[in-house]
Amino acid sequence: MSDYFTPLQDHIFFENMKIRIKIQGVLIFLSLGAVILLSNFVFHHHRQPFLDGALNALGMGLVLFGFLLRISARGYKEENTSNGNALVKTGPYAMIRNPMYFGTFIIGTGVVVMLLDLWLFFLFAAIFFMIYIPQIKKEERILLGRFGQEYKEYCKLTPKYFPRLDYLFRLNKYVSLKPFWIKKEIISLVTTLFVVIMIETLGYARLLWRK
Repeated sequence: MSDYFTPLQDHIFFENMKIRIKIQGVLIFLSLGAVILLSNFVFHHHRQPFLDGALNALGMGLVLFGFLLRISARGYKEENTSNGNALVKTGPYAMIRNPMYFGTFIIGTGVVVMLLDLWLFFLFAAIFFMIYIPQIKKEERILLGRFGQEYKEYCKLTPKYFPRLDYLFRLNKYVSLKPFWIKKEIISLVTTLFVVIMIETLGYARLLWRK
């Protein structure tokens, strides 16, 4: 079966894709939360107060950066995509081809850094790529069919999975934020922060109980 769809099929695909992205994101963070919570109760983690504070600060910074990227990418694309009739190549999409997925990856990494031993990062990364790489490949086939040579040239210039370091040092050139863009991500942001706080609280309560 061909992956080159009619405009109507493209529209249906991308609408369904938005739903899948939400579901996949929820499943990833529910799984991550379950693993973290289970690990906190099964394994006893010892971290020095200074290290714990440093990792919490680093993790929170990554979570907020990930949401900044997701919010910017989502809002920018909705404003510039012309209902799917234009290939968005500027803003966050000049830095990386899949900024929303990259933002999700950064959020998950931040949560792992804040709450657990770093080896679990590799477990999270494996689950993330198993879910999203097939999705990215399918989306690329659709975009190639729709935009042809324009998309090929865009792919030559723009990284697929991770932005180049020099892009991150010029972040203000690519990432912007408008207040009304935040509305569509606010539930995810609040939920993530709530889960992190709850797991941290349960972890400290467990340590006090053991004493």
